Order: sequence, then structure tokens, then C-alpha cells
Amino acid sequence: MRFVPVLALLALATPALAHQDADGAADKKAASEKKICRAVVATGSIMSKRECHTKAEWDAMSDRSTNARTKLDRDMGGRTGGLGITPGGN
Repeated sequence: MRFVPVLALLALATPALAHQDADGAADKKAASEKKICRAVVATGSIMSKRECHTKAEWDAMSDRSTNARTKLDRDMGGRTGGLGITPGGN
């Protein structure tokens, strides 16, 4: 008679476990959409501001920053900003 409640609980838990496995893909998607917060200090300020974005958003911002820096380097083309200094020479 002690086994009857145990079997009843086991019978109720089995569909819940099966449902959990089906939601495994949804859990992974939710984890990728999880907000990541970072402290960001603006130029000219000593106070940091907290910004929260998903990993995809942080990656996109990083890519934009890298692309902007690459474009700036390419556009400058060895110019030194008017200091009269040539790269590799005097």
C-alpha cells in the first residue's frame, strides 16, 4: 500500500519531464536572448552608466565599432592629422 502514492507521483511526474525536454530548445533560445548588463563610461565622464542588451546586440555594436575604426584607418591613408610627421620618416 505504500507504493500506491509513489506510483501515482511517478505517473504525474513523467509527462512533466517529457514536457521539459520538449522545451529544451525554447530554453536555449531564451538563454541567447538573456540580457547582459555592462557598465559603460562615456567619454569625458567619470560616472559609469549601466546598459543592458542581448548577446546579439552587444556583438552587433562591437562589429559596428570595429567597422568604423577600420573605415577611419582606411580613410586616413597614412595622414598624421597635420603634425607634419610622415610615417616611417623624419
